[in-house]
Amino acid sequence: MNARRAAAALLLAAAAGGAFASAAPKKPAAAAKSSATIGAWTLTTTEVETNLKTGTFKAPAHVTMTRTDGSVVEADKATGNYRKKQAVLTGNVSIHDASGTFGLKSAAAVHHDPATLTADTVVVDDVTHLYDANGSVHYVQGQTTVDAQKAHLNDLTHRLDLSGKVHVVQGDRTLDADTATYNTLTGDGEADGSAMMTFPGVTPSIATPKPITIHGPKIP
Repeated sequence: MNARRAAAALLLAAAAGGAFASAAPKKPAAAAKSSATIGAWTLTTTEVETNLKTGTFKAPAHVTMTRTDGSVVEADKATGNYRKKQAVLTGNVSIHDASGTFGLKSAAAVHHDPATLTADTVVVDDVTHLYDANGSVHYVQGQTTVDAQKAHLNDLTHRLDLSGKVHVVQGDRTLDADTATYNTLTGDGEADGSAMMTFPGVTPSIATPKPITIHGPKIP
């Protein structure tokens, strides 16, 4: 299977990360406000607590963030530090990015289909460029879908790690494994743990307890 799409699907963690954290607030939201402007985003919630000195913030109720290009971020609550460009989105997290890149440095400067990431929790550190999605991770972009329990992306080393019932679908091709790693820059990837790949018109499927190494071009 062409694993470069598998990685594209993992642009997941950053997915949330780049889009949310890279836009540091120009003006911290006041506690009494129901909406605030955070960079290119409009934040709407019933309560926001902000420390103007340290940069910490807490939104204990449902949070919705929208951008003029149609991107939408939703979560049951959010905490973080806008000065340090750190954020934790918790509960029914849904991130729809109209650009399909989630602000990732490793994403090529070409057209991407819109992408959506959902998870129980998304943790963003836009200074170290580390992004984590945990719990029922689901990523959709074009004909590619990725499911896993955990996804970790280091956007400096371009390494994406997926674990927990990894399931990748691209059109009529699929990949199932316990864990998978992918280099979002080179397109190289490896699947391990009872890995199985299926291809159209090929019988039987390939199943092995040994790692499957896949090499491919950069993400288009």
